[in-house]
Amino acid sequence: MSISKNEQALACAEDAEKTFEAVLQTLLPANHKLELNTKTRMLNLLSTASPHLVAQQQFTKNEWSILLTLLLSYPHYASFEVLLASLTLLSPADCRQRLYAAQLSGGQAVKRELKPVHRALSGIRIKFRHVCPQLKISLIRETGYAVTTAEEGRFSLEEWELVPSEMGSEYHAK
Repeated sequence: MSISKNEQALACAEDAEKTFEAVLQTLLPANHKLELNTKTRMLNLLSTASPHLVAQQQFTKNEWSILLTLLLSYPHYASFEVLLASLTLLSPADCRQRLYAAQLSGGQAVKRELKPVHRALSGIRIKFRHVCPQLKISLIRETGYAVTTAEEGRFSLEEWELVPSEMGSEYHAK
């Protein structure tokens, strides 16, 4: 009995979800769990203390692609060329050449090349604030971006309250 390509893709997606969830779990307090759904591009924050859905966000295709690339790179950074390649059909090497050519042309050309990456990162940051404010996307100057957490001791989920908003619910400092 052979496995179809769709079944193989589904199995790979399920394995990726488990890997990403394990990575995210290391970034959260013990009584919370983040769950990814690759089919719907949803990120769910669940409470394990009293089981319930705390917050949920859906991501665009570009945001999801960048988020998965950042999570695959964790605990290291994802370079600009790798992030750009995740949004295009180009290889990271081709993206590196494009960025190098843009650098020779000036700062505006680099900004133009990276605009889709920056737009997706902006959306991810906003959605992280709604779902899990302790997670951050940090710039590694002239190199790339990395998923990080708020500094140790500066963040506690108990210091935040869940408030209804236009986008569902979001956390605000108490």
